[in-house]
Amino acid sequence: MPPKHQRRSHTKSKRGCSQCKVRRIKCNETGPQCNNCERRQITCDFQLSPAERRESERTNSISASDSASRTPPVPAPTENGNTVIHISEFNPFDAPDLLSIKKTTDLDIGDLQLLHHYTTVLAYDLANHNSGDALMLWQKAAVELGFKHDFLLRGLLAMSALHQSYLHPQRKTEFDLRASTHQSIAIHSFQETLGNVNETNCHALFAFSCVIIVLSFASAAKEKASDFQADVIHWLYLLRGGNEVLKLYRERLRSSFLKPLLDELHYAENHTSHNIEDVEHITDLFPLCSPTNLGDKEKSQACALAIHALLSTFVQASILRKRGEGTVLASFVWSVNLPPKFLEMLSEKQPEALVILAHYCVLIYWGEIQDTWFLVGWARYMLDTIKELTPVEWHDHLAWPDGIIK
Repeated sequence: MPPKHQRRSHTKSKRGCSQCKVRRIKCNETGPQCNNCERRQITCDFQLSPAERRESERTNSISASDSASRTPPVPAPTENGNTVIHISEFNPFDAPDLLSIKKTTDLDIGDLQLLHHYTTVLAYDLANHNSGDALMLWQKAAVELGFKHDFLLRGLLAMSALHQSYLHPQRKTEFDLRASTHQSIAIHSFQETLGNVNETNCHALFAFSCVIIVLSFASAAKEKASDFQADVIHWLYLLRGGNEVLKLYRERLRSSFLKPLLDELHYAENHTSHNIEDVEHITDLFPLCSPTNLGDKEKSQACALAIHALLSTFVQASILRKRGEGTVLASFVWSVNLPPKFLEMLSEKQPEALVILAHYCVLIYWGEIQDTWFLVGWARYMLDTIKELTPVEWHDHLAWPDGIIK
């Protein structure tokens, strides 16, 4: 007779992680993460403290027993043969979310919550309640495009986290950490992709360049003058990346779902500047940057171009403001059109460039008083920093913005 097949010995153990117990699979019981949890890329009990592990095991045990105990009873028939069904008054939205009960799941509930907040709240804010097309752009098209380009999706999630941080200061640390994680990965991926712009990614790159505006302002420390280099100069350079994409694929972008955004960014109306209130404070900057005063033709030309761009932006923003319309996006046109030499002068903290930037702070302030959440406190921070960085003899040139910005 052939020898009987011998079954392999199997040692039963109750020390496996709760995730493996729920799935009823063998756990190799090795920390800090068992093989099954490592393969599925989920949190393992062996990564938790003893107290957290006991809580996780208790939660999973309760969940298993609850599922059995919640089997609905068979409705009892009445005397006339009809079945009476009792409707529960339980509100399904009152149940604890998966994060609060630490229930094992492959889904990142935190990111899903951010995406939900983005589509139901923040998208309306970004659309500025202007039109259905603008809302469709941010609420639908940007998200769908984000599923194809991770830097854009992470940018949207980072924006949502920063907005939640603003709305819920008691959870600021939690939301700021999520925002920082998504933002750093997104910007790194964005900068890599910028080196290979083409027809398949130009829409996502340009959309993200607009997201950068929000991220840069909402995530900055804006606490002391030493933050100026990172907070201000950095976002000015990043914004130029979006402008390069626009130069290459302007017509393709304009004929796409991004048209409402481009229309708002490049809103233009023929209007003589002398009819605009306070415009003389911008034109008075030209003599400061003459070749005679600067002693450098290239620097003089860079400052003149920056002032011309500021004058144009100031006129358009003034018209929109007089009509009661939003000015934020129109204001950022100045930022994306700055000459590289002017950005270099700002990096070197040269007073002529800083004075021009101080006058631009007035446009930032207009956006702030329109309840633009990510601009809160920025105009005053920038102006105070500029005053700290410029010699005292230049402070007279800061009188007008200093009187406007509260």
